[in-house]
Amino acid sequence: MIQFVCDSCARTKAPNELWILGLAAEAVGVTAARREVTILSGWTRDNALHPLAIHFCSEECKDDYMEKLFAEPETEELIEETVVRGTPSRRRRQRIKQSSGRTARRKKRAA
Repeated sequence: MIQFVCDSCARTKAPNELWILGLAAEAVGVTAARREVTILSGWTRDNALHPLAIHFCSEECKDDYMEKLFAEPETEELIEETVVRGTPSRRRRQRIKQSSGRTARRKKRAA
């Protein structure tokens, strides 16, 4: 027995329910990735069994899925601190970056 499950909320489709059916694809290249979703005009069993088929129980679930799929990735911020050392007449500023793993290794070799 084959069960169709909503790709957004994981609800199982009943035989008499009308659902939204689509086909999703992703092409990953050297410099970019492309995602696309095609929403089909009707539900057919052949299309529903396609390996790239996506199933939605409602418009809300389809919209949630699309929003997650096409959302902009969050970017990480580089945190920098400026530390003032020494007397006010000899202000030396040293930058401390978050990725200080290599700096620590250099100090060990020099010591």
